Amino acid sequence: MNRTLNFILLLLIPVFSFGQEKDFYDLDNSYHKIFENNKVKSLKVFTKEFDKNGDIKEDYVELIQNFAKNGDIVWEKEFYDDSTAAWEVNYKYNDNHQTIRTEWTWLDENDQDLTEYEYDSDYRLIKSRDYYKSSNSTEFLLEESQNYHYENNRVSKVTNLDNEIEFFYKKKGEMIFGFTANNELKYKYKNGEFVYQSLDSIIFQYERNKIGQILKTIKTDKKGIVLSQSFYEYSNGLLMKVISKDRDGNLIWKKEYQYEYYE
Repeated sequence: MNRTLNFILLLLIPVFSFGQEKDFYDLDNSYHKIFENNKVKSLKVFTKEFDKNGDIKEDYVELIQNFAKNGDIVWEKEFYDDSTAAWEVNYKYNDNHQTIRTEWTWLDENDQDLTEYEYDSDYRLIKSRDYYKSSNSTEFLLEESQNYHYENNRVSKVTNLDNEIEFFYKKKGEMIFGFTANNELKYKYKNGEFVYQSLDSIIFQYERNKIGQILKTIKTDKKGIVLSQSFYEYSNGLLMKVISKDRDGNLIWKKEYQYEYYE
């Protein structure tokens, strides 16, 4: 896995997609070999949400994904909890299985978001560009741009189009700490994987297996009081189930992963 890229994944990709916090399909597509070796063709994620009495209140398909034979995810469609289609995403990669383009289509209004990624000769991410196109427009307009700066072969800071610092990173021992431009601690990384993130009044902490896949997520408030915990189950490297429980052990939601395979 390209550890350098993992230092900045949370800056680029939404972090709450189908329980695996999107690190499951990160920019360098580190797990494509798992899908290739298992001959995964497609994936459906089935989600059940529970009320305080433990009864099912929502039951729906949350996500559908298609894979190329080389293990790259090429397309996905995500759904709202009423099973209404929300958006589609198309992915493109370079010859190193790194994402070079994601194109989002919002199905309710048919507007689109496009992100392009650029790498140097050492396959390090150096630029990302975000574009938007409304349904009544014929071209994409640049909305945001980020440049990634390196020291000692790791990301040291992220700047915008005006060369203003958006995030910067400091190393202490085996840990990397990510800060906003206002010196607010947002992320912690260990062995190249994020293990902590702060989102407003909520903190998420992650436990991982030897290949970096998430095993457990702990959600707390700023005082460290546990609000919920999520647990991940795998088979042959494939995520099969995620369950989330509140502080009292009551089931909040469950996601089950159903795969189809190439012959």
